[in-house]
Amino acid sequence: MQIIDSLLDYSETWTLPEVRLFTGNPIKRRDGGIVMGRGAARQVRDTYPGIDRLISTDKPVTWTEIPDRSQQWIGWFKVKHHWKDEACLDLIKESSDFLADIANLRPSHTFKVNAPGIGNGKLQWSDVEPLLQVLPDNCLVYKK
Repeated sequence: MQIIDSLLDYSETWTLPEVRLFTGNPIKRRDGGIVMGRGAARQVRDTYPGIDRLISTDKPVTWTEIPDRSQQWIGWFKVKHHWKDEACLDLIKESSDFLADIANLRPSHTFKVNAPGIGNGKLQWSDVEPLLQVLPDNCLVYKK
């Protein structure tokens, strides 16, 4: 894992083999979209209208191609049980382990994610950072 001391910008264009992930919760609204009301999730929702209905929450980490953006993939990294809760260290550990397995199977890909549980998750970096140590070097965690 590499730690980048800046914000991850989801509004700029990228393509495979880069995949950007945002942190979030699995709660769905009545229209079928996941709640993406704060932080990185909100930036993604506002930048890519309709993406909230395309993200699957059946696994701790999932991704999808952004419509009308060939080879631009966005992913979801589960950190909360519910949008109103604080982030959960157990979920961050589960999502980190899952992402590590994916990243190890795809060493030519680069996976970028905002620091999970920090900010709107209300956790301290010192509590989260040890859980991310399983991530290989092709995973970049943006800590700002």
